[in-house]
Amino acid sequence: MSESNSGPIEAVRGIIEGAIGFTKQVIGLILNRSGLQEEGKAQVSKASSQLEAAGKEVQAEKARAQAKVQEARQKGASN
Repeated sequence: MSESNSGPIEAVRGIIEGAIGFTKQVIGLILNRSGLQEEGKAQVSKASSQLEAAGKEVQAEKARAQAKVQEARQKGASN
């Protein structure tokens, strides 16, 4: 199974994961279910990691694009 790691997709996944986690925490609090609250906290933590990964992937995509531009300039200068 191929998993896409593009920055914007990871960001959306992180936002959704965070919203689900917060919802679980609130429902766990209302229903007095500490297990559900803990699950929600873990999901929020995962969401935070996904958002961090998204930011790093955006930086990597930018660096790759800059490298391609630089390579094209070098090729143009050598011709």
